[in-house]
Amino acid sequence: MKRYYSLTLIILTATVFNAPVKSQLSQFFEEKPLFEKYADSAINEATLVERQGLKYQINTSKPFSGKFMGFDDEYGFCVNKAGSYKNGLLHGQYEEYEACGVFYSYKTKYKNGSENGRYEGYEEGFLSVEGNVVNDKLDGEWISYEYGLITYKEYFKKDVLLSLEEFSYYDSGQLEFLKTYNSDQLQHGITVTYHPNGQLETKAKYENGNLIEIIEQYDFNGNPLN
Repeated sequence: MKRYYSLTLIILTATVFNAPVKSQLSQFFEEKPLFEKYADSAINEATLVERQGLKYQINTSKPFSGKFMGFDDEYGFCVNKAGSYKNGLLHGQYEEYEACGVFYSYKTKYKNGSENGRYEGYEEGFLSVEGNVVNDKLDGEWISYEYGLITYKEYFKKDVLLSLEEFSYYDSGQLEFLKTYNSDQLQHGITVTYHPNGQLETKAKYENGNLIEIIEQYDFNGNPLN
């Protein structure tokens, strides 16, 4: 999700936006954020109170169901979150924002108060991590990014790390190496390294942190070395 806008200009605009200007912020997202979708139907989160783990509107006795938005300021200019409740519990899509709604902080989903579904985390508007959550626990493949390149792939089951892959790159963006690790974060499995021109350099097998075998090895021009 690449964005190359002047953050200072956007923030100055956001601090004084009225409804029409607020609507224009959607151009900085690849899809319409929740605070745009909910603009005409959401309540201010500040009007909700918690009782015994459930959210209620002030002066009501029934757990709240509906959409809400949260703000960093008391005037409702600087949006920082948007989502919905069902019977007093978070339920459905949920988003948090940076810089008064200019960038995502993260996106996730809830079901009856527990986080369930796809999670996406962002840094300054760029996707930095994504994966799946089941009943508040990490599950399946989680991918981390830096400058749009994959840096890690981690595999979880009910919050327990099973294995991971580490990626490193040359300044050109060419893959330098791919290492695999076990649940103890020791090198385990096949590791591959590449020359700066993309030519395979080595393919090696590890077990529990120990080098077992150099399977293949090549020079810069692709000539075998073993």
